[in-house]
Amino acid sequence: MPEAAGRDLSIERLHLPAGARIETFTYRGDSAALAIACRDADAILTDYVPFDRAVLGQLARCQIISVAATGWDCVDIAAASEHSIRVACIGEYCTDEVADHTLALLLALNRHLLAYHRQVQDGHSWRWDEVRGLRRLAGQTLGIIGFGRIGQAVGHRALGFGLQVLASDPRVDAAAARRVGAEAVSLDELLSRSDIISLHGDLNPGSRGLLDRAAFEKMKRRPLLINVARGAIIVETDLVDALDRGLLAGAALDVLAEDSPDLGHHPLVGRPDVLLTPHVAFYSETALEDLRRISASNIREFLAGRPDRVFRLVEPAV
Repeated sequence: MPEAAGRDLSIERLHLPAGARIETFTYRGDSAALAIACRDADAILTDYVPFDRAVLGQLARCQIISVAATGWDCVDIAAASEHSIRVACIGEYCTDEVADHTLALLLALNRHLLAYHRQVQDGHSWRWDEVRGLRRLAGQTLGIIGFGRIGQAVGHRALGFGLQVLASDPRVDAAAARRVGAEAVSLDELLSRSDIISLHGDLNPGSRGLLDRAAFEKMKRRPLLINVARGAIIVETDLVDALDRGLLAGAALDVLAEDSPDLGHHPLVGRPDVLLTPHVAFYSETALEDLRRISASNIREFLAGRPDRVFRLVEPAV
């Protein structure tokens, strides 16, 4: 588990199998050390530590890897399956928090709150007209890429602000989108019609690098971009270029391509047109407790021979 040193495991101990021996390992980028630390484990509880084919091949006893997150891209699912290791994740625990955070970022961008904050705090100026160009939010079009549970929660909230909602998701048909007040469209149509674009999909081979230079050049309305999903869905160098060229009006990102980015040298840090939060969209004390409880319970239920009671077992792609 990253940052495991000294970590409070009281909730996990309550929900893991009774009498289980629990050992922690602080991952610092050394895959060989990770494999050695986990070699004799019957089960592994992690969040974003990468378990690739090489590491998985050295796990002599592991039956299940429980990922304390809704995504599971840190684990090579195909390789895990080859070694008879199942992977569990958390189907839902923070939908409201992520949807609320998305709307907070959306409102902050649309209302230029960063610029007002700098004006007052740094410039000590109390004038209404130093920041211009604000657009009324009602009537704008929000494009949501990934229209699962969180995407739909964002769409529901957005309708309350008078936004028109477009949805692009190959797993959601037009009728399902209409039931929640959205219009299902292709990705290209969403990119060309949206004033605001928000990302809510999983990271997989089809979505990695989805928003690249070609995608940004299809954005005809100079939209705002929000990402609370996975950083690697966006090609960051292309995002910097799109911002520099004025293809985007601004971006609000809760995730970056690296889980532990070098903020001192990152090209998106310090820009007046970018709002960054440190991967906190999921967070509330309630959500954090649910996250820890469910991820530990997934291990207990699986090892007890009750896979049907695991919150979500990931199936290998066919």
